[in-house]
Amino acid sequence: MKPEERVALVTGASSGIGRAVALLLAQRGFTVYGTSRNPSSCEKVPGVELLPLDVRSDESVNACVSAVSKRTGRLDILVNNAGHVLDGAIEETALAEAKAQFETSFFGTFRMIKAVLPIMRRKESGRIINISSLAGLTAIPFVGFYTASKFALEGYTEALRHEVKPFNILVSIIEPGFIKTNLINNRQNTADRISDYDPWRQRALEAVLQHEKEAPEPTLVAKCVTRVIESKSPRL
Repeated sequence: MKPEERVALVTGASSGIGRAVALLLAQRGFTVYGTSRNPSSCEKVPGVELLPLDVRSDESVNACVSAVSKRTGRLDILVNNAGHVLDGAIEETALAEAKAQFETSFFGTFRMIKAVLPIMRRKESGRIINISSLAGLTAIPFVGFYTASKFALEGYTEALRHEVKPFNILVSIIEPGFIKTNLINNRQNTADRISDYDPWRQRALEAVLQHEKEAPEPTLVAKCVTRVIESKSPRL
């Protein structure tokens, strides 16, 4: 199928990796819908229509997927990228904060996939790409619940890949290392800090910021996503 005949939905497309992915797919000729919680306040992405979406809400997810399906009659590619980072030691993290991290980084992806699978199964084709992280392979201190959510995403994606393969729906996960984005600068901090952790927390944060300063641009990840989409049999 030619790119112009395929419809892609990219979550978290207002900046960083999501924006780079949406932009490159549009440049390649795909019909691309991106998402943001506040599209009206975002810089426009050339060739991409931004739709409102909060992946923490069942209603918002269903409305977004329904809008794309009604406009195009299909949905061929889903790139799950929306997320945030909760910064803080595990001991000082409140249960509500930990749950909020999982609601976006893990259950948000689950909601999106649950909403698009009926469409893809009916067409007997589809591509699902989950953007994970190096943190899904090796733990990073002081972002413990972000790390845990990405570890969960790894297992979920692998199981999903086996389950939907008979329907010609191909699933892959991408694990970027440090990329030059605003993810860490836009991190959410735990409310109750324990001062005993301060020196080690600061050292960890400074190391991450230095790595991101020297990191490649998000177009590197976007190119990887397009290779997966264009592959006849992409790897997990």
